[in-house]
Amino acid sequence: MPIILDTDIGTDVDDAGALAILHIMADQGEARILATMSANRNRWCAPALDTINTYYGRGDMPIGCSRTGPDPEEWYHKSVDQFPRDLARSDEAPDAVSLYRKILAAQPDNSVTIVVVGWLTNMAELLDSRPDQYSTLAGRDLIKAKVKELVSMGGRWPNSPKDEGEYNFTMDKAAAHKVISDWPGKIVFTGLGKDVMTGGRLVAHAPKDNPVPAFYRNFFEANKVSERSSWDLIAVLYAVRGPSDYFTAISDGKCVSKKDGTNQWLPGVPSNHAYLDYRMPPRELAAVLEDLLSTPPLRTSGETMATSQPK
Repeated sequence: MPIILDTDIGTDVDDAGALAILHIMADQGEARILATMSANRNRWCAPALDTINTYYGRGDMPIGCSRTGPDPEEWYHKSVDQFPRDLARSDEAPDAVSLYRKILAAQPDNSVTIVVVGWLTNMAELLDSRPDQYSTLAGRDLIKAKVKELVSMGGRWPNSPKDEGEYNFTMDKAAAHKVISDWPGKIVFTGLGKDVMTGGRLVAHAPKDNPVPAFYRNFFEANKVSERSSWDLIAVLYAVRGPSDYFTAISDGKCVSKKDGTNQWLPGVPSNHAYLDYRMPPRELAAVLEDLLSTPPLRTSGETMATSQPK
């Protein structure tokens, strides 16, 4: 499965965990990672992605970074410099939307899964993108031709209280509203994970050259916790493995987005929208994710694997 991970890495630690398990599932032959993208334009985001990709033996993987997205305060930067990487700043990475267009244009039709575990800034700008040197198609038509499924970790399901929007939707309200309203293909929304706690075993037992437990450790120390909810990990698990024994996808209806970042699920005939509910109990699902987090990579930073696209 060709897959692109789009993240707001730096605002929480489950982004790092999500990328780690994606690498492991790629090692196991379940996915082919085309790129990692940041919707967060903070200077440390692309370097953080680079450290993780490098550790898992994919240091040449393309990395794109938004030029317009939010720039929240970072918490993990003190660990980035401890690990090998090529990028020193996010602005050294290509613009995310341009890189999306380049990669999507080169893929077979209806083949790519995009999993967004942050705000939807890059998706909204991709929708609005114009023909360029990579494709004669405008953004909407390029998405319709190349993207099989968009998995979005966002929203409150089945309904968001009128006065309480979900973080990933409210950080860029306009982008969330645009993507939910205008995306030309299938969207699966994942909001599960608050009660699926992971990271403790990783921090206790992972080797010191692994940057992911270092990021978790920073978060744990700053927030005085010993585990973290697994929202983003669940989105990646679904994106690669589908519902499997883990989830039930509910598609009898559609999501309606409001401009304030809240969302409502309107029951009715099946649509191109779906949201997830648990099939596996949260404690068992946490064990599945922790096993993936704790799996060593097939390749390390000294054995970097070539990827299909240049950085």
